[in-house]
Amino acid sequence: MRNQHHRASFLLLITIAICLIIQTQSEVITLTSDTFSDKIKEKDTAWFVKFCVPWCKHCKKLGSLWDELGKVMEKEDEIEIGEVDCGTDKAVCSKADIHSYPTFKVFYDGEEVSKYQGKRDVESLKTFVLEEAEKAASKAQLDNDKEL
Repeated sequence: MRNQHHRASFLLLITIAICLIIQTQSEVITLTSDTFSDKIKEKDTAWFVKFCVPWCKHCKKLGSLWDELGKVMEKEDEIEIGEVDCGTDKAVCSKADIHSYPTFKVFYDGEEVSKYQGKRDVESLKTFVLEEAEKAASKAQLDNDKEL
C-alpha cells in the first residue's frame, strides 16, 4: 500500500511538472547578434521586438506581459514576437537605435516600420502589432506591384 501511495504521489508531481513546463513555454523568440538581422528580414513577416536590460525597473515591471503577448499571438502566421537583451547584445541595440528601456519596435522585411508608445497591456500591444503588420504588408505589396 505504501509503495502505491509513493508511486501515485510521484506520478502526480511529474504531471504537475510537465504542465508547468508546457504553460511556461512561450512563443517569444530571443534574438541575438547572431540571429537578429536574419530573423527581421524574413519575407512577409512582421517582428514585434522588445528591447530591455535586466537591471531596468520598467522592464522588470512588465513581468510576464511579453510572454502573454507571445501566447496570444501564437495563431498569427505572419507575426513573430521577439526580445533582445541589450545587456548582452549591445551591438543589436545600437544598430536598432535603442536609447531607453523598454523599447518596442515593429520590423517588416528588415526595416523598422514603427515604435510602440501606448498602454502596456496585452490587448493594446496586440491591436497595435496587428495594425502595423497589416499596413507594412500592404505597403510591401504596393511596392512590389510598382516594380512589376
